[in-house]
Amino acid sequence: MGEPAYREIAELIRADIEAQRLVDGDRLPTVRDMALRFGVPTGTVAKAVDILRADGAVTARHGRGLYVSGFKRILRSSPARLARSWWGDGKAIQDADTGGRLRVVHVEVEERPAPDRIAEALGVPVEAAVLVRARRFAVEDRIVQIATSYIPLAVVAVAPAVAYTGPGPGGIYARMTEAGVGPEVFPERIICRAPAPDEAAALSLPRGTWVIAITRRAYTGARQCVEVNEMVLDASAYELENVFGA
Repeated sequence: MGEPAYREIAELIRADIEAQRLVDGDRLPTVRDMALRFGVPTGTVAKAVDILRADGAVTARHGRGLYVSGFKRILRSSPARLARSWWGDGKAIQDADTGGRLRVVHVEVEERPAPDRIAEALGVPVEAAVLVRARRFAVEDRIVQIATSYIPLAVVAVAPAVAYTGPGPGGIYARMTEAGVGPEVFPERIICRAPAPDEAAALSLPRGTWVIAITRRAYTGARQCVEVNEMVLDASAYELENVFGA
């Protein structure tokens, strides 16, 4: 059996990119125009485009169409990115991932009742108010990650700057450390899964793109949990590296 038509079309477009007949930043024809070119229904072309978007070869710019993307995967290297020597020196943790690449962060801060899983982790009553920091990260005009942090109000009381949308150099961990409740240990749990509908919409994910879901807890030396951070990463945009000492 031959390849399905949408896979054949995806490979034809990919071949044009690899041969540099299409280069980074070139705008692709519309789905309708490509359907006429290949003599297939628009739904078949849409599936081909979904494959290319999931691979990072093509990106959709809202209201502007489809473009060839030279997007380089973001290397998320642990545990170095969480070292005190990094954020304690006033550097943003995301800078460890993206370096000098253009990055835009949207931050919203509010108080909300703690869900069961968050209340248990933070050691507060279920439905007790906690500070919620919701962020959306875009790198080079592409949304790559959404993240939500939950922080006990007792921590906010001693480190009020963590409630600012811009908490200052080094971020919230630096402000916590200045207040004497700085984190010392950061266990992370990582799974790969299909995105929930709201996650797919927030990340502008094409069909078939999975996400990397990471839950991190930040503990003080006294084992007090001062933050739960739930992150959802576009799996096609990241490469995860873990460096272990012998």
